[in-house]
Amino acid sequence: MNNLFRNNTIWAAMACLFAAGCADDGNEINYKIITGDKLYLPQNEKSIDLSQGNDVRFEWSPSIAEDNGFVTYELIFDRENGDFSQPLAAMSSQLTGSQTYLNVSAKELNTVARAAGLGVRETGNIRWSVRASKGINGCIYAESRLLSVTTMNSMSPLPQSLSLQGEATEDPQNGIGMVVSAGIDNVAATEGTFECFTRIKGGSDFTVVDDLGRYYELKEDGTVAYSETPVNNRFASEAIYWIKIDFGVMTWESNTISKIEYYAAAWADNQMSTVRQTMNYAGKGVWVLSDYENSISDNSANDSRHRFDATLGDGSKLYLGTQSSLGSSYTTEYLKVNLYTSETIGNVDWDKTYNFLTADCGRAFDCYLYLNADNPAGTWWHEYKFK
Repeated sequence: MNNLFRNNTIWAAMACLFAAGCADDGNEINYKIITGDKLYLPQNEKSIDLSQGNDVRFEWSPSIAEDNGFVTYELIFDRENGDFSQPLAAMSSQLTGSQTYLNVSAKELNTVARAAGLGVRETGNIRWSVRASKGINGCIYAESRLLSVTTMNSMSPLPQSLSLQGEATEDPQNGIGMVVSAGIDNVAATEGTFECFTRIKGGSDFTVVDDLGRYYELKEDGTVAYSETPVNNRFASEAIYWIKIDFGVMTWESNTISKIEYYAAAWADNQMSTVRQTMNYAGKGVWVLSDYENSISDNSANDSRHRFDATLGDGSKLYLGTQSSLGSSYTTEYLKVNLYTSETIGNVDWDKTYNFLTADCGRAFDCYLYLNADNPAGTWWHEYKFK
């Protein structure tokens, strides 16, 4: 099978030398590529334990376009005996495909390994190579290598619901439900990821339990350990925490919320006017702004752009807003809250903002921000109650 694979890829590389196309003026477009065909890193059959969480660097030799044009690269993966005719994954190299290397996260490699049929904490081989492209023509390198990977620990089946319980929580009797993560920065979360915003008492215990009665320990190194019996978790200090648990790779992370502000901006009198109002935490993931006058500037007319800005305990910012447009009413979908970081917010003054209906501009209101699932949307959401 290895010889067959090598023969196939050699023929594919030879085919690259005869590729051409036609421009509209009848001149031939040269798509010919001489593939580098050499793989550098990692070494063939290198063993990697993905549970360590380390990135893996892939490197290869450059390819050359016959006309000295621009060549792009994809790192491709297949099963151990695959021939890349239908690769399991293809990833553009660094700098949008222009470089001859790529750093791949352990989580991404774990996804590839699972697609190749490896189970939880199972060791097996995946095959990798490189595809070089110019225009419509793509050529696979003659060399391929095996990578021996041990997959991450993950739960099977994945939890369908998750809660925090115990004296450290805001509701010791009923617990605090975590929400299926909707992702961040326009990137969907992987299946089996949960998160919540909630106050945790410092020095007190809480447990993490799923719908199947399985318990979990949140370890100091950021990993999650399964337990058949209740295991106590504890945070050193009391704070409002943003907690995220990913059961696909058995990791967790947290940050604290210093404050959430209602942010409004309007353009009037040839300048930008803004308002920031700190919202009060009402408990169980709900923030409230009461009796807001809803006035930015006397001449701001119907400019009603607004969103929610959070300051995290590490000093970073989290922006809660939308990219949707307001229709004729405040639909449940429109009032959903999406999470953005500084990398994707765009223009921090104006972007990812909501608007009011014209009839509501200037009307005082109470605003409720739900960073929980106890609302019509079942995820991050907000609403206004106009006076």
